[in-house]
Amino acid sequence: MAKFESKVSVYDTLRHSITNLLYKPGQELDINALAEQMGVSRSPVRDALLRLASDKLVDIFPQKGTRVSLLNKEILRQERFMRLSLELGVLDECMKTLSDSTKREIFITKMQGTLVAQHASLLDNDTINFLRLDDKLHHLLYTQAGCEWVWETVSAHTGNDHRIRILSYSTNEIPRLVETEHEQIINAIKENDRDRLIELEKAHLSRLYGEISELERKFPDFFE
Repeated sequence: MAKFESKVSVYDTLRHSITNLLYKPGQELDINALAEQMGVSRSPVRDALLRLASDKLVDIFPQKGTRVSLLNKEILRQERFMRLSLELGVLDECMKTLSDSTKREIFITKMQGTLVAQHASLLDNDTINFLRLDDKLHHLLYTQAGCEWVWETVSAHTGNDHRIRILSYSTNEIPRLVETEHEQIINAIKENDRDRLIELEKAHLSRLYGEISELERKFPDFFE
């Protein structure tokens, strides 16, 4: 039985399970069972669930129970809008730091290494690791731009966006399209083409808007 020393670690563990669809949208969550599974009292589990409710990841029904939130299209739209709006600004700052060709080559090498690892996850049909490496690649942009806190803030408030990406990446064609888009983004940085980079990134992050209706058709029980 796992032992957790703080409410934060209980929260992080539950959040990971929900955002990676280990707990499915609509699934009932029993506080007693979770507490026993984690080797903690009910109190830290209850506190973690309250935080997750604030994140729009669980629904708490007083005197009735708790469930993993169904995917809400309006929340998905707003989370993606926040990510898109902030990341385009981050890219501007990132490119300012890469005017030196040597620095740009070092940065490109880091991104290409992440892309290779992501391709290995694709071949291994490991959707969760594919998405983790997707995030790592974008995280490099924020770090290079000196916007680490912005990344942490975006990550903390886009748990539903993470869930819909897991569903999207579980389809056959999307991960390969993501890889192609990442390659194009890296090439734009390599060529120091800021305008092309912004254009590609906007298309890359906006594509999910067009996928939601199809994902709702494929996974109707996961949506409100």
